[in-house]
Amino acid sequence: MTGVLARPRVQLALRLLLGAFFVYASLDKIASPAAFAKAVYLWQVSGPVPSNLVAVTLPWIELVAGLLLVLGVWRREAALVVALLLAVFVVAAASVVARGIDVENCGCFSLAKSVGPQAWPPAWMKGVGWFLITRNLLLIAAALVIAFAQVMPGERSGGSEAARRSA
Repeated sequence: MTGVLARPRVQLALRLLLGAFFVYASLDKIASPAAFAKAVYLWQVSGPVPSNLVAVTLPWIELVAGLLLVLGVWRREAALVVALLLAVFVVAAASVVARGIDVENCGCFSLAKSVGPQAWPPAWMKGVGWFLITRNLLLIAAALVIAFAQVMPGERSGGSEAARRSA
């Protein structure tokens, strides 16, 4: 992959944005595993035991992969883990949409229940629907660019100066 997507600054921006996205997404889930388990169960993709297992492990995988992307360590591997997670989310979300299940809070970020009408985010951005699927497909594209783009010679996107010299 050449061109704009292979530029070191573009790669750095993608890594930082995607990494921060996943770190942020993991925090409330780590703090509230029981609430996250409920959110996972509402998708009706698996039973209570697998939902609990997902609720306990998934946020930590998101946190580690996000931190690795932010730090530029094992960036390809971390990006592939993120792409795989997102692909599973897309398939599960498409299943929820196809079965007509109404999931008000996808469990992606905040697990708190909102009280009363809120101006932001709008209703079409909440829950499991086409916005979530489209957003995740775009994030998969970003993760695949990070994983497979050959960074242009010269400045590398991330890592320490000593690590670059030793490579």
